[in-house]
Amino acid sequence: MVYSNIFLAFCATAYTAKTALLLTGTNGNWHVNSIVFFATLFLYCFHRINKRKLISPNELIEERNDWVNNHKTLYLFLIGISTLMLLEELFFMPLRTWLVFIPVGALGLGYTFPIIPTTKGWKRLRDIYWLKTFWIAFAFSWLTTFLPAVYRGSLSSMLKPEVLFIFIRGLLFLFAICIPFDIRDIEFDKQKGVTTLPVLFGAKNSVYIAVILLLLFIFLVGTDFVYFNLNIKAASALSLSAMVTVILLQFAKAKRNSLVFPLLYDGAMLTQWIFLFVFMLL
Repeated sequence: MVYSNIFLAFCATAYTAKTALLLTGTNGNWHVNSIVFFATLFLYCFHRINKRKLISPNELIEERNDWVNNHKTLYLFLIGISTLMLLEELFFMPLRTWLVFIPVGALGLGYTFPIIPTTKGWKRLRDIYWLKTFWIAFAFSWLTTFLPAVYRGSLSSMLKPEVLFIFIRGLLFLFAICIPFDIRDIEFDKQKGVTTLPVLFGAKNSVYIAVILLLLFIFLVGTDFVYFNLNIKAASALSLSAMVTVILLQFAKAKRNSLVFPLLYDGAMLTQWIFLFVFMLL
């Protein structure tokens, strides 16, 4: 479930349903949630297959990378299925929603394929290492916020205060839970001369940065509650999910088992939806 990226796809879907819960009090449209699930599954399975030739030999023997090598057929099957389902689900999407996919599609392609010309050859977005975490957080926050918002309204929905608050909070939250993955890879990144936040500031200070981002998240929740329309149940659920994530960040260490990171930090997206869903039922 984890190494195949199915768990991550479920978490991204839950984070999309979270947006719908905040905007409509429901878990949103089935087709919207489905397209996020299969888009995530396709992109991450494709990326895992494509990047294998670019990682160092000592990384290849890690369980998460060795698993890809031993289950390549499964990855190709998931890529094929997710492609077919994406094409099918696009037929249920209003034309206005297709515009939401353009920035995410461009980031997805740029993250996997070299599209940036430099004096040292063509580079991918992920090769600009100090921005890698931002690209991921931005793409996830954009898709999981604006797709359900535009589907139920119009493109102008993207400019509504309640939608912008969800997007900015999502960007902060997702940036924070992406940092532990750079902590996991800190030794490999140092060997390759890759500059990430943990390489620059150390693992402990990077956790502090993630905590600050989550405190900003809670501040925006409070601002939305006081000055706009966020109700007390939603504000409590979102704040609690951020505080739980602050605790989970203390387990972000490079020597952890590779399963710990996706379960705890990808799972934080699922946890936030669970808190919100339960609090809204109370």
